[in-house]
Amino acid sequence: MKLDELLAFVTVVDTGNITQAAERLNRVQSSISHRIRSLEEKLDVTLLDRKIEGCLPTTQGKILYEYALKMLNLANDCKNNISYSKDGQLTIRIGIIECLPPYIITALIDFGEELGWNIDISIGNTISLLNAFDKNEFDAVIVGAGFSNKRHTCFTLLSSELVIVTEKNHLPITNISSLDGEVFLLSSKKCATSTRNFSVLFNEGNITPKRVIECGSYPVLFSNIATGKGVSLVLRCSISNEIKNKIKIHQLAREFNDFKIELIYRVDCPYLDTDKFIDMMISIFQDPRLHDIGY
Repeated sequence: MKLDELLAFVTVVDTGNITQAAERLNRVQSSISHRIRSLEEKLDVTLLDRKIEGCLPTTQGKILYEYALKMLNLANDCKNNISYSKDGQLTIRIGIIECLPPYIITALIDFGEELGWNIDISIGNTISLLNAFDKNEFDAVIVGAGFSNKRHTCFTLLSSELVIVTEKNHLPITNISSLDGEVFLLSSKKCATSTRNFSVLFNEGNITPKRVIECGSYPVLFSNIATGKGVSLVLRCSISNEIKNKIKIHQLAREFNDFKIELIYRVDCPYLDTDKFIDMMISIFQDPRLHDIGY
């Protein structure tokens, strides 16, 4: 079995579709189909149940999928170890959810330099980062809690507050039910933590929003809030001093005061000193600015 065949198979299972797998791997569909057929011929089994609505792994396909993930991860670890032995500097790949303030990224880079590590950072949403982590594209991810599974090794980095933000002249919000009929803004509809938190807010306050608008990024979201285009639910520490002076912040209670950020990391990574890595993360997330509005 070749690694490119295993990668094609894993990607088809993950996407459920040969067309999407081809797009993700930047290959033509016939190339992906050929690699799957080659695997099936070598193993003398049918690996995928091909239906109109997509591809599902057969019983034998499910077995191969688990082994393929391990083999691809080992191959990637081997590549990283060889690269490290050549240049002497360890590269650690970290994915971070976009709602965290930018000084977290700066601190990661600075701490990494002190330890002789090259910190390679990517920004994304919780689900996309977890999917990439499971494909060994990251050594660690910092995501919203509640989406990991039993295969992940997790560590809580931060427990913070969620707040409602509105334009400056908005009346004080004493009851969240008063938000019924408002236009709600969020950075991305693909962000699982945001959509989950909005669902909790809507259920708790019996709120039916006028519209839910995706802004694409936090800077655009805050800009639209400041000009009265809608309201939003955001992590308290994501609000900068510049933004704080342009909007009104309304505090919430109960479950909205316990939004957790967690670190998910590899315990079997042969080139990473896990203890040093955890200590670095703890130090960074002890920054007092994470518990204040404005930075």
